[in-house]
Amino acid sequence: MHALTRRSLTVGLVVILLVGGLVPPGATALSATEPVADEGPATGSVAGEPATTDRPTANRTAAAEVRAGSADSAPVTTRRHGDTAVARSVAATPASRGAAGSDTAIAQTDGDEIRQTQTYARITEEPGQVAVRLTYEIPDRVVGLDTRLPEGATVTDTDGFGRVNETAYEWDEETSRAVIRYRINPNRTVSKSGPEGAEGRYVSVDAGEWALLTRSRTPTRWRYVGREPVQFNRTVETAGPGAAGAELVYLGEVATFERTAHNQTVELVVPERTTMVSSPIAVLDSLTNASNALRIGDRDERVFVVAAPSTAVPWGVAGFQLGDSDMWIQSDRRLSSANNVWLHEYVHTRQSFAPTRETRWLTEGMATYYAAALTLEQDRIDFASFRSRLSLGTRSVYDDVALADPDSWTANANYNKGGLVAGQIDRRIRAETDRNRTFQDVARGLNGRQEAVTQAQFLAEVEAAGGAPARNDTVRYTETTASTTVWNQTTHQRLFGEIPARIGYGLPPIDQRDAYRAGGPYRPGAPVGGSEPIGLVTGETLVVDAVVENAGGAAGAYNATLAVNGTAVATEQGQLAPDERVVVPLSHTFTDPGRYEISVDGERVTVVVTEPGRATVTEVAVSSLTVRQGESVTVTATVANEDDVPAAATVVFTRNETAIAQHQVSLAPRTTTRVTQPVTLSRPGTVSLSAGNGQEAGPSVDVTVTAATAEPTRTATPTATVERTTSERGDGFTAALALLAVAAAALLARRHR
Repeated sequence: MHALTRRSLTVGLVVILLVGGLVPPGATALSATEPVADEGPATGSVAGEPATTDRPTANRTAAAEVRAGSADSAPVTTRRHGDTAVARSVAATPASRGAAGSDTAIAQTDGDEIRQTQTYARITEEPGQVAVRLTYEIPDRVVGLDTRLPEGATVTDTDGFGRVNETAYEWDEETSRAVIRYRINPNRTVSKSGPEGAEGRYVSVDAGEWALLTRSRTPTRWRYVGREPVQFNRTVETAGPGAAGAELVYLGEVATFERTAHNQTVELVVPERTTMVSSPIAVLDSLTNASNALRIGDRDERVFVVAAPSTAVPWGVAGFQLGDSDMWIQSDRRLSSANNVWLHEYVHTRQSFAPTRETRWLTEGMATYYAAALTLEQDRIDFASFRSRLSLGTRSVYDDVALADPDSWTANANYNKGGLVAGQIDRRIRAETDRNRTFQDVARGLNGRQEAVTQAQFLAEVEAAGGAPARNDTVRYTETTASTTVWNQTTHQRLFGEIPARIGYGLPPIDQRDAYRAGGPYRPGAPVGGSEPIGLVTGETLVVDAVVENAGGAAGAYNATLAVNGTAVATEQGQLAPDERVVVPLSHTFTDPGRYEISVDGERVTVVVTEPGRATVTEVAVSSLTVRQGESVTVTATVANEDDVPAAATVVFTRNETAIAQHQVSLAPRTTTRVTQPVTLSRPGTVSLSAGNGQEAGPSVDVTVTAATAEPTRTATPTATVERTTSERGDGFTAALALLAVAAAALLARRHR
């Protein structure tokens, strides 16, 4: 069985509206708007999920809890402190808007957050009642806060809160650590429905010596001052022995088993009173194997699983999944079953798409099919058991069922006929693509969609994976009452026997700084990862090292795609051998400021883009302070970026305040550079040479230019003229006689001194 809820929200200009939840019978989730004056405090809110029914629709829907703006809440982590179990979920901040009404990026301040803690404890003397201590630690910037308790809650004490009505409480605006203590009846029931139905009715219960319950929905609104939003941090814990996930709480002695694989941690909580049919190690083996086998995106960081004591109470279902990745399964459920409840509920944690009426069957049909297919693949059942499970969808009771029309459903058609049809679509895609594509490609495409999946979009994904023949068969399987059959073992061995290519995609962990790099003029190749949001400026390119892995048994083609706000912007294709893993750089250039969400196969990282900073000229130097008229000097400008974001400048060189040259400069954060410019000085006197950033004057240097003077007249030194002749006659000296004459003259001159 599958309960709502993946989180989402609606945000207004100065109004945040969040509605909620999976609530006790009769409870009402908060639905409120609170307009705020332009100059007054801003608002934030956090609420529960939409109310659940005995026939849930999708795991992730358009309604929401612990969400603001466009950011998801932070991944849940769990930890143990002696006898106390704690689960912590940090919510994102609400979005805000600038004066012009456009979305603006918001910086988050560490520690500037509201901390809500829900602490659960059994009341041994009153079975059927659980005590809850609701604590708010409120920062100074918050000027108003109110919360609402579940209907039927009995308040026993308050500190810092005043009662508004039966369920609403308002903070006194003074107490920094305000508390409400109350009691709830955790018992909740559901009508038996679906193949996972059980003989009883409970989905949440206090059995006296232990309790398994869903956390209270406590919708909260707050008002704060300042431009930066106040964050909301939620912690769920137990006051004694127990375990807590993001949505589920178990009170009582437990043993906890944990396994981390494929970037996902599975925490299995086994109560002391539980007798498991399959060992905890085997359950972890099966779940982590499925984690690897399902390459459909949206793998949660942590899955919280409780093995509910099967015989202690009359449960209404065999398994129950809620929130993003919390679930409980009756402890007597076997792994060696084609109706593998452990894997059925796990598949629900991997469905992030929201269906429409026409595609609602996919939620349970896909989980039913993959629970059987993965169990067969893990060699826990034989093909006959697999075929028998899917054959339930061929019964005559479904002769008038069209899956795209829920009004035609009978006898759990979405589970049984839906499971068979999901398998047939998988078989058809494999046959059309020689096993290079599978139904997982369809599921991955659905998970990547931001909006609810229509029938047209579903068919488009099928066609993209398996071509027009697969699409045409899917139309017949889902939009008409046409029946289908289960393929035989020979066909299965041909199309499923060898594990086909299983191509998975993902973003690198954000703390791998080098896996996210900047491109462009400011800091090409510089790491920009490490934390969210990633900061860029307009004109910069983000290069992401996407991870592509083939976990299958055959080679296959990959199509790694980077999306920005849900729109594909970059794609790289290639071929991967079995068990091969490659890093594929994908890039996108951001031209406009704003807050963006980049994604690869459903994994998301936030990017904030701002305008570049302004670099300034901090120093001007010249190659010489004195030159002669007509000579040149080299002017050197030191340009600095003192901001934490890249900066640009147009460095303008001037001579006596007249621009003579300019250079474009781009700088990484907290860096300097030097720009040189030769300047010819043609007039004598004092010349002022300067450089600025084009918007403001920079420092200057005075250079003295001396006037050019005439060159002094130089008297040529008399040199003897030697005449040569070829005649033996003549009046002149011969060359030898001339040399002797000169030497004699010099000697006489010395003697006469």
